Amino acid sequence: MTDPVLHASGLTKRFGGLTAVDGVDLTVRPDTIRAVIGPNGAGKTTLLDLITGFTRPDAGAVTFDGHDVLRLPPHRLPGLGLMRTFQSARLVPRLTARENVMLGAHHLTRARFLADGLRLPLARREQRALAERADAVLDHLGLRGYAEHKGSELPTGVARLLEVGRALAGAPKLLLLDEPAAGLDGAETAELAGVLRGVAAAGTAIVLIEHDVDLVMSISDEVLVLDAGAVVADGPPAEVRADPAVLAAYLGTVEQDTTP
Repeated sequence: MTDPVLHASGLTKRFGGLTAVDGVDLTVRPDTIRAVIGPNGAGKTTLLDLITGFTRPDAGAVTFDGHDVLRLPPHRLPGLGLMRTFQSARLVPRLTARENVMLGAHHLTRARFLADGLRLPLARREQRALAERADAVLDHLGLRGYAEHKGSELPTGVARLLEVGRALAGAPKLLLLDEPAAGLDGAETAELAGVLRGVAAAGTAIVLIEHDVDLVMSISDEVLVLDAGAVVADGPPAEVRADPAVLAAYLGTVEQDTTP
């Protein structure tokens, strides 16, 4: 069995009297999609914030690809191969779709700010390479037609897919996705599912937070379920979906709400 690319143990975070994340363990192996689900307020996004350094844990440890990431600032993580998206698309409105995707790969370049500002040969070559990389990502997502559109002009579904593309442009070893299907229609969700399967098959591990249960169950290798910050189930999708604790905490409610 391959070694985990990510191992988080005992992660705990309290906000006043509220325990948002309660002793959570999460192991992610290469080539796999690891979903994290649960009702609103279960601690899912806080868990990603703890892993990526946006929030400091009260207890616990996180190791990514052999690095103690809790000792590192968030901006160092893309250079190690750890990329994430957020619940709302964070595109730069004045930049084109191509330029937004290029931002996801800037940590792969060698030219510094001065060289870039002076348009020195190395910077020009790297900018061309970034543009080509971005176009390849746009092609892969079926978004090449939006390449010259400003971020402010993009439909919600396209903006969500583009944020995933920006993260993919950074050649991640681990991709953390926070509700990537939010705002997508059925066709866009199916496209996203195919992209994520391909990404995992190519060797990039994925942690997926998502409310679309059908999407989660169709593409995930393992599913971890949180409720009130604590793990209530963890295992293969079929086992998790049948777990009475999961039905009570989350899935049963969702299925009731979506039954015609």
